[in-house]
Amino acid sequence: MFNWKDISMAGIIILAIVFFSLKKSTLQASIYSQENKASNYISQDENSVKIVSEKTYTELTETSLINWISFNEAYVKCKKNPRPILVDIYTKWCGPCKLMSAQTFNNPSIANYINNNFYAVKFDAECKDTVKFDKYVFVSSDLTNAKAPHQFAASILDNQLAYPSIVFLSNQIQRLDIIKGFQPAHLFEPILNYYGSGDYQKTKWEEYQKSFVSTIK
Repeated sequence: MFNWKDISMAGIIILAIVFFSLKKSTLQASIYSQENKASNYISQDENSVKIVSEKTYTELTETSLINWISFNEAYVKCKKNPRPILVDIYTKWCGPCKLMSAQTFNNPSIANYINNNFYAVKFDAECKDTVKFDKYVFVSSDLTNAKAPHQFAASILDNQLAYPSIVFLSNQIQRLDIIKGFQPAHLFEPILNYYGSGDYQKTKWEEYQKSFVSTIK
């Protein structure tokens, strides 16, 4: 026997669930299946990471081939002219972060693709800057502690603070994937193209990786 009161209550519950889902930060959202993330298929080879100590991170950033901007700038630009966003979460003391900047991001093929297809953001996970995203405001978790993690880094990485972490956001500013640790140019290139081209929406990573043709010589 139908009970319209029960049906109405079920409808209210469903609406409440939908409303709660819509309220979640788009930094926490994804527009494709969790199983298809490129990061699920990446293994970390600790032996491939060599600490770069001869240059500071500031020097590496100043000589970078990539047009880095702040997240605030990327957010404004993306709203006016939608384009995927790449966020490099780093710290100044992180050796693999320096290696990523010196080798991978300064590879001409990598830098050229990023400049042409992404808004590129380099974010110090321990900085004291204020970051504004939509109606959200992120600040340092402790202004008196030089190494305190920033709320923005903690939020976009789901509190799994590993450096470097490369975060890919869609042109709707939805989080697509997080690539953790140093990635050499030849391994990072297909990941970069996968999310930069939008092919992640129609092709599984395993299939894309097999058919990808590198431009790195």
